[in-house]
Amino acid sequence: MPNKETTSAELYRLERAEEQQWAEGAQQTPTELLREQRERGFATLWFRPELEADFCRYLRLSGRLSRLTLLSIAFLAMAITPLIDTTLLGMPEPLVPLSRWLQLGGMIPLLLGVGLFCWKRPDAAAIELVMVLLFLGFIAGLLGQRIVDARYGFDLPVEFIGICTVTMFALARIRFWVMLPAAVVAGIAAIGVEIAFIHIEPNVNYHVFATVVLMVVAVCAGYSLEYFIRWTWLNGTLLHYLSRQDSLTGLLNRYALEDALEQAQAQAARESAGYAVAMIDIDAFGAYNDHYGHQEGDAALRRVAAVLRAGARRPLDVCGRYGGEEFAMLWMHGDADEIRALAENVCSAIAAERIPHAVSPVAEWVTVSIGVCHIGPDDGRVGLSAALRKADALLYEAKARGRNRVLCERFSSWPDDDG
Repeated sequence: MPNKETTSAELYRLERAEEQQWAEGAQQTPTELLREQRERGFATLWFRPELEADFCRYLRLSGRLSRLTLLSIAFLAMAITPLIDTTLLGMPEPLVPLSRWLQLGGMIPLLLGVGLFCWKRPDAAAIELVMVLLFLGFIAGLLGQRIVDARYGFDLPVEFIGICTVTMFALARIRFWVMLPAAVVAGIAAIGVEIAFIHIEPNVNYHVFATVVLMVVAVCAGYSLEYFIRWTWLNGTLLHYLSRQDSLTGLLNRYALEDALEQAQAQAARESAGYAVAMIDIDAFGAYNDHYGHQEGDAALRRVAAVLRAGARRPLDVCGRYGGEEFAMLWMHGDADEIRALAENVCSAIAAERIPHAVSPVAEWVTVSIGVCHIGPDDGRVGLSAALRKADALLYEAKARGRNRVLCERFSSWPDDDG
């Protein structure tokens, strides 16, 4: 689900891209995929591929503030250490130059660089790799300093390794299975350093034990946190789609449809692009319901909706149920001939479904009439209500001419409208 920081236009584009990917990849609606995943569970912290990519994008975007908080804490710790390491921690004077070089020449510039990257590119797929490399760099610096400090009898707490691991699992907002190998490497390296290089008695065993406990806690907390985030995302995304979806057809409902139409229209205005608004109505559907019953009528609506969905598969196209047996579509880009061809294809595809309609006045199967209002790049900003009214007028003219047909007109060819 898109992060709150995205603009409304970005929200619209992301939603349409998700719907397109899912429709192409699984022949299931987003709602069906989300429900199925919730029923199957995700104890392995992994969703099916159609969902995993969108969750990863959400995790990157929603974790921006958390990662910056982590980096700020690390920066602050590095900044104040020179003020207290000799006065409060009793660091020997010979160790001060090395510590300053590591802190001021290595760690702080690294933190600033990573922080700038996280701020500018919160959605970058490489952000997980960057955070893991930062963590391993910190661990290497701490272990190297501990080895050198031990030669002078200064006991730099190895528990810092465990604290860094806990902090990463809690605040880095990277996936558990990405962070776990780095944590294992850090733990093995810390134990190896203690065994091979550190001989400060009698606390070596205590330090190792405390560090292992901290890292086990970090792993358990990291698993639990990601499970909770995934559960929250799964349910939040499902609720998002349910609130915008027509329960019968799976298309956008009236509220979501109008919102999507406005977003697409605004996008067309920004790009100075042409687009078309279409109103679609099933011919003689009242008679169909009277003859076949409402259950068959609902089944026919779902089949028609599936065809319409297939006719609006480009990322910026829009399709939804306007009410009853009436639907609305928006096709972005394309001249009048291309738009007309798209509408004709939809009309033909629905007829090709061969849904029996014994009481239709125009055919033996279900057909539709379509009114299309084409807005060209030079038509200026056209109000959505005006475009819909023109398309609706064309729809009823198509019905008056015998149904089962498409009428497409340029908006500028109509009389002036106050919309």
